[in-house]
Amino acid sequence: MPAVGPHKERYRTVKRACLVLLFVAGLWVSSATPIYATVIFTLGNVPQADEENVLLSSGLTGDPVFGTTTTSDLTVVFYSTTDVLVEPSAGQARVSSSDELLNNITISLLDGFYTDLILNPFEGSGSATLTVVTNDGTQLFVYALSNGQNFLTLLAVGGEHILSTTIDSAEGFRDLRQPRISGAAVNLASAPEPASLLLLGTGLVGASALFRKTRR
Repeated sequence: MPAVGPHKERYRTVKRACLVLLFVAGLWVSSATPIYATVIFTLGNVPQADEENVLLSSGLTGDPVFGTTTTSDLTVVFYSTTDVLVEPSAGQARVSSSDELLNNITISLLDGFYTDLILNPFEGSGSATLTVVTNDGTQLFVYALSNGQNFLTLLAVGGEHILSTTIDSAEGFRDLRQPRISGAAVNLASAPEPASLLLLGTGLVGASALFRKTRR
């Protein structure tokens, strides 16, 4: 068998390196891409195994106000684009508005996410539109409010995480009470940062160019 020349050997080495790099990049991108899932909306109070109450008793007035989960001791943020929020100093956990009619409120976890939320826009009228932002997109849900309890359970499935939940109601409701969450955690592991992807892409382009040059 004739000996392999230095140019052919270099060509084979670069080719192998490019194939390995492309394989690793494919694994990285596929593992970073979230599996499409959904958020299930269920009318009523449907607790999960690790459900936590949100303590609201600071007596704060403003925007935002804050609560704390009972077990994990994480900070839950409540803010509004239309109302000045009021948090009681005692009594049942709830958030209301300074004008006693709540039209907009968003619930999120400080630097984190959750997988389930139970909420109760109490004594409302008309309808409420929920906008749920997850690590995989945004989902909407509309349901009618009554003059009493209006429990709703949100559950993210298939590996999704809820980043925030916003309730909008043109006719409003008295307050948001008895919020509970499960799957609460901080430091969401998301897709690679743009800078990391740029670095990977630059490496692939450079390897491809070297491969073409060596082949020529």
